[in-house]
Amino acid sequence: MISSVEAWLQGTSVAAFMIQNPWAWAICESLHFVGLCCLLGPVVLMDVRMLGAARSVPLSALHGLVPFAVAGFVLNLVTGAMFIAATPEQYLHNPVFYLKMLFIGLAGANVLVFHGAGIFSQVVALGPGDAPVARAKVLAAVSLLLWLGVIAWGRLMPFLSAGVEGAS
Repeated sequence: MISSVEAWLQGTSVAAFMIQNPWAWAICESLHFVGLCCLLGPVVLMDVRMLGAARSVPLSALHGLVPFAVAGFVLNLVTGAMFIAATPEQYLHNPVFYLKMLFIGLAGANVLVFHGAGIFSQVVALGPGDAPVARAKVLAAVSLLLWLGVIAWGRLMPFLSAGVEGAS
């Protein structure tokens, strides 16, 4: 199954673009980093505030940064897909890639719980100096740990792929 997905990905115009243009990979790496900063800047600020730091900052003000986080996630999704299309063997045969994807999925589920359980509306209504409920603090701590895991697995991916079948 993976070999057919690999073959399909390698035949896409995205793969051809990434392979034929010597600067494409470097530009996408830079954009991926910018996307990560746009995503994690607001996430970390909101999480750290919910954990009790910078209590003078109203959480509603930090919520205004959400569009940057969404844009960063989309940028990372696009550039990440371009990396996979160009060299699917480096990703699809690497268990660390699947760990990174798991952590991204869990971070997304954490956001859904935050919004779906009504915690978001409680948090955004807090004023300066107000402390969030314990559930918000737990979700903030989980968020920080999950995003730290995403970064760690992403950075470890090329180093832990040695000896993995199909990895280069």
